[in-house]
Amino acid sequence: MKLLATLYKNIFSDAYFALIISALFIISCEEQVDDLWDANDDTGSVSPLVGDWYADSMNLHWSQCNMDSSVSFMDYNNIDSYNLWILSDGSFQLALSQTTNVENVCVDEHAGTWDPVDGCGGGYDYYDYVYFNETPLQFCNNRIGYNEYNIETSDCSQIISLDGTWQSDEAASSITLTTNAHCSNEWGMASYQGTSSACESAGNVWKISLVETYSYSIESATGELSLSLDNGDSTCVKSYLTIE
Repeated sequence: MKLLATLYKNIFSDAYFALIISALFIISCEEQVDDLWDANDDTGSVSPLVGDWYADSMNLHWSQCNMDSSVSFMDYNNIDSYNLWILSDGSFQLALSQTTNVENVCVDEHAGTWDPVDGCGGGYDYYDYVYFNETPLQFCNNRIGYNEYNIETSDCSQIISLDGTWQSDEAASSITLTTNAHCSNEWGMASYQGTSSACESAGNVWKISLVETYSYSIESATGELSLSLDNGDSTCVKSYLTIE
């Protein structure tokens, strides 16, 4: 009986010892794996700016950029959606869609008369006072600068995709976006024309690149990203972007 008890004790001790060794081995492996992911040199750290952002609101400040912060930049520029993807490889993508109603623009902004078939007649261009009679699509292209016309709603729209590279200075809380070549209209907004010849024939400007630096802050509670255009007066245009 004593021999049997001794045998059980030895077996239990061996098993307990093996269990401890196994546990130590697993912990050691975990630490080595953790060390691979959590390097001490921070070279692989990801910027807090990286993410999928969409516009919650963008405000435009009038009168030398410091008077009226209540004007919506999105409403003023007919912006339906503004999506910015800041990618960890140092590139960014921006998708912008804009829509306005050609009948309203014809009547309210150009003092013209609107016909669903014939378009806008008797109107004039504010910039050169040239009177015109244009079909809905011509009016959409020429007076508004968009390329899609909806005959059922009389809406005129465009969808723009821009890409480029970005760099951040986290110490200064700033980000610089450098776009690839694109077409820019007379209001400084991106236009749908995809080639320099089409862009310039429409009276727009083909830009090889555009460099803009924004100061930024991220609200820790809501995850909201605030971008302020850093052009000497950071209140000119302020974007509030929310991460998806």
